[in-house]
This record gives sequence, C-alpha cells and structure tokens, in this order.
Amino acid sequence: MPSIPWLRASGLAVAVLCLSACKSGSDTTELRFGINPTTYMRPLTEEASPSRRTAMESPLPPPSFRSNDGLVFTVEVVYSTLFDVRLELPSGRECSDYKDTLAPLMTCTDAADGRPGTLSVREPLFVNWMNAVNLPNGPLRIPEGGYSRIEARLGQSEPELSSFIMDASFTWEGKRHLLAVAFTSTAALRFEPRGPFDIAGSGENTVVVGGLDITTWLEGIPVASCLALGDLTLDNTILRLETGTGACAGAAERVKQNIETSTRMHLASHR
Repeated sequence: MPSIPWLRASGLAVAVLCLSACKSGSDTTELRFGINPTTYMRPLTEEASPSRRTAMESPLPPPSFRSNDGLVFTVEVVYSTLFDVRLELPSGRECSDYKDTLAPLMTCTDAADGRPGTLSVREPLFVNWMNAVNLPNGPLRIPEGGYSRIEARLGQSEPELSSFIMDASFTWEGKRHLLAVAFTSTAALRFEPRGPFDIAGSGENTVVVGGLDITTWLEGIPVASCLALGDLTLDNTILRLETGTGACAGAAERVKQNIETSTRMHLASHR
C-alpha cells in the first residue's frame, strides 16, 4: 500500500464527519471526517491511570457491516476525495463575526441575493475515513453555532483516480478474502441531523458526527448466496461486485448509490 493509498489508480462506516467542540475557549469547533466511532469517542486528554492510557493506546476495533444475507465484512481502509465542503452560516451571523476564528483552509461568504451565508473549505480534502485524518493536514476549525447540515460532493483529484475506495475483508469457505469497492462520482453529499442543533449549547465534550451509515452499503445484495451460485466470482482473494450476475446483477452500481445516500449527522460525547 503506498503512503497515500487513496491515490492509487486501481479504483478508493457508520463512515463519519465530525465537529468536535474546542476546550480552548476560542468559541470554535473542529471539523473532521472519520469512519470509526472510537476515533472521536476517546478522551480529550490522556489521564494518569496506566489502565486508561493502555485503553487509549490499544488498536481501534474496525467497523463492520453485513450483506443482505448475513455475510460479515470488516472495513480495512476507506478513502475519498471531497470537494466543495460547506456549511450555512448560523442564523443572524456574518463573516465579520468570525474574523479571527476560521481555519486557514476555510473561507466565509456573507448572504446575498437571497442566498444564505456560507463557510467553505477552499480546496479538495483527501480523507482517510478510518483514522479521521484529512489532507491538507491541520485542523479545520469552524465557529460554534447552530448548523442544519454539512454539504460536500465527491470528485476526482486527477482524471485517472477514483473518488471513493473501500476495502473490506470477509471469510468465505474458511479463507480470508477482500471486497474491493472503487468508483468515480460527483454525487452531492448532505450530512443532516434529525433536526438543527446548536454546537455552542451542547457542552465542551460534544462531538458532532456526520457520516455514512455502513449498515446500508450492501442492502439488497445477497453476497453469500451469489458466491455459492456463481453469480459473483473471486479473482484469487479479491471480490469485485462488477462481476455480478443473476441476483447480484448491477451490485456495484447499487453499492455506489447506497454509499452516496447513506449520509448521517448526530451528536456524541467524548468518553
């Protein structure tokens, strides 16, 4: 795997976007993208207890999901390229209110001509969803306030590269195999909660989580049955859904659509 594996040309839970509340008193919140809940549910600061430190330093359990007929998949890697990440300004706020609090990668545009004001990330983000890390490096801080949704779109940083890559391991006939999903897309993503919430009023340990509900990714796709019937075939240890026939015909396109429509956003707290 190369040092930036989502840039490989061959293809790219709940997946998660999170805004973790700042403890520095700067009235800003950190914007992140990540897949594994334990990456944003860990303590904000390391505690003195040796057992607590051990728990923090232990490997994070990878998320998993199931096919329509119960075959279990464990996520190994998930990468994507996001463009036009933006949020509407909280009601009653203007860019001048945030003069010294925005992250360097973020810009602010005031409301005009009936369009709401927006906070935007000025360049594409290359996202490692498993570790909640993005490039360009550095925290993306946004002002605290009420937000109804976060918007973005998938895209390609270079023509030959995928917008989204996911590898997930599974066991079939006693052997480990890998489901490889990779596709190009310019789909709009809308991370929305059940209702608007105010980050500033949620407590200093609050994390706002928006993401992709991985439990929906293989809905309607009976992978185990298709493998048994030959409707899906393995290339050595690799399963690619593009080979699907019979009950799994069009499986790759269905997974793509499931991923694009699985966006979520909710509040959580640090442990």
